[in-house]
Amino acid sequence: MLAGKYLKPKVVEVVEVPLPDVGDHEALIKIEACGFCGSDLGIVAGVHPRARAPLTLGHEFSGRIVEIRSSGSTLKAGDLVTAYPLISCGHCYVCRHGEPHVCRDLRLFGIDVDGGMAEYVKLPVSSLVLLPAQMPARIGALIEPLAVAVHGVSMSPIQQPQTAVVIGAGPIGLLTALVAKARGIPRVLISDIVPSRVDLARRLGLRAVMAGEALTKILMEETGGEGADVVFECAGAPSTAREMTALVRCRGVIVNLGVFKKPAEVDLQIVNFREITIVGSRVYSRHDFEEAVQLASVLPLERIVTHSFSLRQVEAAFELFRSGQNACKVLILPDGAPA
Repeated sequence: MLAGKYLKPKVVEVVEVPLPDVGDHEALIKIEACGFCGSDLGIVAGVHPRARAPLTLGHEFSGRIVEIRSSGSTLKAGDLVTAYPLISCGHCYVCRHGEPHVCRDLRLFGIDVDGGMAEYVKLPVSSLVLLPAQMPARIGALIEPLAVAVHGVSMSPIQQPQTAVVIGAGPIGLLTALVAKARGIPRVLISDIVPSRVDLARRLGLRAVMAGEALTKILMEETGGEGADVVFECAGAPSTAREMTALVRCRGVIVNLGVFKKPAEVDLQIVNFREITIVGSRVYSRHDFEEAVQLASVLPLERIVTHSFSLRQVEAAFELFRSGQNACKVLILPDGAPA
């Protein structure tokens, strides 16, 4: 079978690999759609702290079960599924206390072990999440990033916030804004420094403005100079680390979803004077995944997918995603046909 492999820094290629053998409590999945994310950029650049070549990329995917060996499972061949890709140790403090998504030694399919950017992938049955039979496979491949957004919005402790700001209109920022709206927050503003991303956010029905002075002006006008109840930081850039504290009201909350590649400067004086709460948000729980499956049917997710490629075009797909040329979510469709 074919697989999109990270072979060495700056090299990702399609290679022939053996079809996996399925053991007890495992399933073989025929992949129908698989997405790229920012972690894949770090892997292929050779700077991800855990990923090691050779590695089949992909932790955002959906497909159909073709073989399953698990007598206790209700899943069956032909079911459309996605994967809950977290691999937790089960022994550290948070695992023992019911929060395995922040496991001390957390690993993921597609980062620490082979993932789903291939024609087939073998997975533990326990990692499979059933999708509605009528769901397009390309939407199924968005459940993982949507779960990131669901978890992030859930991390704010503020009850009935009236105003939220989302910094960064990449896939996670767009999904976070959509989830925040779906949760009933009356005013949700999203910003970015890239005009095409702002335009895409508007096409999704979001209130989107360019980052910087335009965002600050509108926010302060609409909140009487107070600022947002909640700021969702979804860019992971040094500039947004500085910006986020200026946008949140006194005793407001900042939820950090963006993954910073290195420590960033944060204005702790403002945090101190305004009694701001900063909350980290990492990946998702199984419950977030299940909620994402339910939300997927009511959100305009198909518009987030801007490009799709066949598996044999994985190098071109990755280059487009890396370049950011008006690309939001880029999918690999192994069969090369709409999914």
